[in-house]
Amino acid sequence: MMYIHDVTTLLPEHRYTFDQSLPFYERWLESRPPSFRTKALDILKNAAISQRHSIASGDVLFSARTFEESNTLYCEKAIVLCAELLEKALKKAGIDARQVDYLITTSCTGFMIPSVDAYLVNLLGMRNNVVRMPITEIGCAAGAAGLIYANALLRGHPGGCAVVLSFEFPSNTIQLENWSWDNIVGTALFADGLACAIVRNDDQSSTEPRARIVATQMRHVAETTHILGYNITNGGLAMTLDKSLPRIIEANFEDIVLPFLAENGYTPEAIDHFLVHPGGLKIINAVEQALAKFGKNAAESRDIMTMHGNMSSATILFILGKLMGTPQPRGHTAYVLSFGPGFSADQLLLRWE
Repeated sequence: MMYIHDVTTLLPEHRYTFDQSLPFYERWLESRPPSFRTKALDILKNAAISQRHSIASGDVLFSARTFEESNTLYCEKAIVLCAELLEKALKKAGIDARQVDYLITTSCTGFMIPSVDAYLVNLLGMRNNVVRMPITEIGCAAGAAGLIYANALLRGHPGGCAVVLSFEFPSNTIQLENWSWDNIVGTALFADGLACAIVRNDDQSSTEPRARIVATQMRHVAETTHILGYNITNGGLAMTLDKSLPRIIEANFEDIVLPFLAENGYTPEAIDHFLVHPGGLKIINAVEQALAKFGKNAAESRDIMTMHGNMSSATILFILGKLMGTPQPRGHTAYVLSFGPGFSADQLLLRWE
């Protein structure tokens, strides 16, 4: 049986409230016509995010930089912060680094070859036969996808241990010369964060209920590759965030959720917690509207969105970590869902046993 034993999170050192970010936004937009500035500032303000963290100061993020300079910062911060987080997570779980069999890392906000996991193996003294799996192109869905991969890999490895480490620095991808509304909305929604989940194939009994992975599934919505992702430009990663995304999620939500739950003997009413990647305010509103007919909400998701913004693939692990921070009664269930480019929806069913 595969159990998620723990989730540990880490936020970069630079923290900004909206009021503290406003001077950077205003300076960035000062060359635009007044009507554009007003609309852009309304979008930034109405994102309903109380604070966000980033890997660099606002002066750095809103300065003219080459793609190489931005990506170098991504690589430097990834190595340091991922090592700090993994060491913290393993210590918290009482696991030696050499006990890790699978090291799964997820990120879509920069490029590294070798990938960050190669550095982590060296820095933490992990076994030289640890299986490394860097996931780079599934976007926001990759946190849930990492848990799905961990579940699959561990099935043939009794007593095995997998780490899913998501690290995302979207603040570092701001395109200062890109005046598209996709870029404005992306700047309003995204923030930096890291999260680490430890998954084990464990038959041993426990005195406390643990989150067992009951079932997983990846779903793909046809003809939607254009609505979400990054375009690689000379200036870096330019976000594609089609305005139809909330509508597409709302239109497909029940077709994604209901069959998966039914296959595993559940109805939405029987699920105790819905943990859904919030995306942005319009998306979480659409999700909660769909859940309301079953008497459910996505409170944990909304809380994380408000507190930290959209941290891409790390967000769903932050949400799961928030739930797991409170002991759950035996038999409680959680449905986990992340959306990503493709358009894809990766989902898990958890039960505390």
